[in-house]
Order: sequence, then structure tokens, then C-alpha cells
Amino acid sequence: MEIGQFEIEVKNEEIAQIVAEITGEPAKSIRQVCEQYGDEAEEVRYYDVYIVETAYAKKVLKKAGKREFFNYETYLKNGDFPVPAYYGKCHRGDDDWILIEHIDGTDLRDMTDEIAIAAADSLTEIQNAFWEEPDGADDRFLVYQNRIKKRYQYLVEHGEKLLGEAYKLFLERQKTAPRTLANGDFLQFNVVSHDGKVTIIDWGFGGKMPYSLDIARFIAHGTEDRATFPFYMTDGQKKLFLDRVYEQLKQKPDWKQFIADVKLAVLNEYVEFVEAEEDEGNWYYDHAAALAKELLEG
Repeated sequence: MEIGQFEIEVKNEEIAQIVAEITGEPAKSIRQVCEQYGDEAEEVRYYDVYIVETAYAKKVLKKAGKREFFNYETYLKNGDFPVPAYYGKCHRGDDDWILIEHIDGTDLRDMTDEIAIAAADSLTEIQNAFWEEPDGADDRFLVYQNRIKKRYQYLVEHGEKLLGEAYKLFLERQKTAPRTLANGDFLQFNVVSHDGKVTIIDWGFGGKMPYSLDIARFIAHGTEDRATFPFYMTDGQKKLFLDRVYEQLKQKPDWKQFIADVKLAVLNEYVEFVEAEEDEGNWYYDHAAALAKELLEG
């Protein structure tokens, strides 16, 4: 069995009705997005995501959580941002469905210098549009803050003094760091490259959060040997990405603070996988420990 996403053609009258309700167009074909996550035939996930072809274009109909629905309705639908175009919504029972543009292209698991720069351009276009200094906390930030406090408590309970001391620096900085609209899961498979442009997809974890989080998530899991995720990214490409982000940000801290913010957020990425016990070979733990020592030594 080949691991990864695939599509199957389906006949689904409810999906066809939703598409017609939003667009006024009949669906010519409907394909459901699935994922083979293991070697056994039954190890397949069937997602509430459908590739729908109408007379004019392919579109994506997906069951959206409240957060993704909110992000499109509040932030993304009214601007010319590097995200899938938003065509409309439909409420059925307890579920919200959104219809968005289908983006042809490839994800970014095989990084190039050009794509690293294009990804930085797309990310900063959104960050610049919603940049703000911290002033209170909305629901998304409070959920995030509670989550990272629990992550710190995990380190304390497991006697991780070095990681805990460094992680406290991260916690404190989150209170004062500038915030912007963040994707919340800015990994290489949530970004699509096509004709030299990069589109950021899947906004289900997004919201107003510290600016460094998306930057760090994008560089933390890419390696030359694909040691963790199947993402290829060299140290040189990470530098290109960071330099371009800093260059393109219209409002920003000084360079030293910017790099410190990114390093703290990378530490959070590493600790996330240590806490989740998804750290085969202790790659995340070893890298977290080395980074924690660097941060504490200043």
C-alpha cells in the first residue's frame, strides 16, 4: 500500500445539493479525499473533504470547524490573500460547510531556494495585514495559552529542569510578542506551490497568535535527511526563509529579538513532540535540550 492521500469518486446527493445551494451550479463529479496511513488495507481515513467539479472549475467542499469558518468569514474572504478563494458557506444540521478554490500544485516537502522565498512572501503578506501589538486576549489566544501552560507543567512533572527553565522564557515572551493572523499549522503539507506562487491552505487551527509561531513551525521539522517529517529543507534554505520574512515584515522587532522569538518558538515545536511521546530516536528531545542550553546561556 502506498502511504499518503488519494481520492475516490463518490455519488453523494447531500454534497451535490450543498454545492448547488452555494454556487447555483450542478456538480459534474465528486471525489472524496482519503488517506492511507498504514500498510493494511483497512488503515484508511475518509475525510469530510470533497473535490467537486462544476461546469466552470474544480472546487473544494469541506466540513469546517468553527475556527476555520470564523477565520474565512472574519479575516480571509475579503482580501486578495495567498489562500484559496472563498465561495460561500452552507449550514446543515450541526455542521458548517465551506466551498473554496481548488489549488493545483504540489506541497513543499521537497524544498528549493525559490520556494522558501515564495513561502516567506506569502506568510508575510498575511502577517502584515493583521499585525498588532498584544492588547487583551481573544478566544484563540486563550486556548493556545492554556495549552502551552500544560506543556510547561509536563516538563515540571517529568523533572526536565533544563527544558523547563528555557520553556519559561518562551511562556513569558508569548504575553508581550506582537500578534497576527496565524495559520496555526504552517507545515509543508499545508502549503501548495504553483507557478512560482505559494498558497496557504487549511485554516482550522488559525487565529490571532504570536507572530513567530508559523515562522518556527515551518523551519523546525524540515531536515536534509527527513529525520522526523518527510520534509526536505537545508539550513541554507531556512536562512533564506528567515531573512526574507524579516525583510518583508513592515512592522517588526529588531533582528536580535526576531531571532530570539523564532528560537523560542522552535523550542516549543520540539517540546510539543516530546510531550506527545512522538519522538522516535529522541531527535526532538536532543534538539530541544541543545536549543534550551543555547537560550539559557544567552
